[in-house]
Amino acid sequence: MIKSLPVFLGFLIISFGAKAGKGNYLVRCNLKLVDIIMEDLFTPAVASRVKVYPNIAAYEILCKSDKRILSLGNRLNQFDGISNPKTKIDYSLSALFAFTTVGKKLVYSEYMFTDFEKSESLKWLKLHKNDTTLLKHSIEYAQTVAQEVIVWMKKDNYDFTRTLSRYVLTDTAGAWIPTGPGYANALEPNWPLMRSFVFDSINMVKAIPNVKYSEDKNSQYYKNAMALYKQSINLDTSKRLIAWYWDNNPNILKSDGHVNYFIHKVSPCGHWIRIAAQAIKNKNMDEYKTAEVFTLLSISIYEAFLSCWIEKYQSNALRPETYINRLISPQWKSYIETPPFPEYTSGHSVISSASATILTALIPQPYAFTDSSEMYINLPPRKFKSFRDASNEASISRFYGGIHFMPSLTNGIIQGKEIGNFILKRFKNTQK
Repeated sequence: MIKSLPVFLGFLIISFGAKAGKGNYLVRCNLKLVDIIMEDLFTPAVASRVKVYPNIAAYEILCKSDKRILSLGNRLNQFDGISNPKTKIDYSLSALFAFTTVGKKLVYSEYMFTDFEKSESLKWLKLHKNDTTLLKHSIEYAQTVAQEVIVWMKKDNYDFTRTLSRYVLTDTAGAWIPTGPGYANALEPNWPLMRSFVFDSINMVKAIPNVKYSEDKNSQYYKNAMALYKQSINLDTSKRLIAWYWDNNPNILKSDGHVNYFIHKVSPCGHWIRIAAQAIKNKNMDEYKTAEVFTLLSISIYEAFLSCWIEKYQSNALRPETYINRLISPQWKSYIETPPFPEYTSGHSVISSASATILTALIPQPYAFTDSSEMYINLPPRKFKSFRDASNEASISRFYGGIHFMPSLTNGIIQGKEIGNFILKRFKNTQK
């Protein structure tokens, strides 16, 4: 949050940069937040929370500028909406600052948002004849709205989950245990306690039950493990590339002799935000449709993580690496690093399926695209016929990577579709 508005405005007037185009500020906001999330190394589930609240804040302000855009007030759990502006404002600029102000409360690298605000404000001032009064009023309203959203945000149980005990392992047959190389304790075991935006105990989307655990060689569980094992020992270059492309593990532990180091990568949430941002720019969507896409997408991703994590810690299924080491091949390792939480259902399958459902409904179709989201780690762009095509590849990548059995993928896809369709039905009247 801006602590000294007069000083900040003075800086803007003195420090004019090069001529700036209008661009799409909501795309820039979301892509900047993806970069900050990578820098701050949030876990995938937490990243979904970091993404959703800034987008809701920006969307709600735009609702005030055009009555055809319907507020989410009283349509999200415990959210009553926001107050009206008391002075003339630029709604677009207020939406931008509401996004960044809420974002600052959720990240560690606040300076990255501060630098972004200065850059965006310089562009705005040059386009609006140095109207510092309108700038000041727009920022003040953004800060008011941001505070209202933050008050609501703090009721979502996140702070409470930070106080709870770490996950305690059980000796139940088939129960999850840590895997190498870090043997980390279970990640976000208390995430199921987070507040949902749209569900309650009655309408919560639940996964199809997992295959019953068994070590019998004639059982379906064992056959699923053998299918994954046989696939892994015959993994061709194409499948290896798919596994790496969709890895999206924010923090990979690498070993080089006696030295261990981490590689920071984009989360599943960030990958789909980048895909959406590219589609929005390619389709030249206006700020209202852009706000709708980012807001419903971020809500669906958050809900997908919540639904998936509830299932993960209820079924508490062990990872393929544990099962295969125990019963098939003691030295076998998954091709990509196995993440530290239970196996069923596949987070990538649920999140990607929910995202594809939302984007297919909101982005004009047909839409084929080339995704270059992973070029920053030297992975070549990939072409997809549709969002569903991309989400299906994201799902199967976890089988190629050796970290999920097939039922976790197929049932995760169904789970994600149900979440996406529920949200679309719930908010089908966001625009009159």
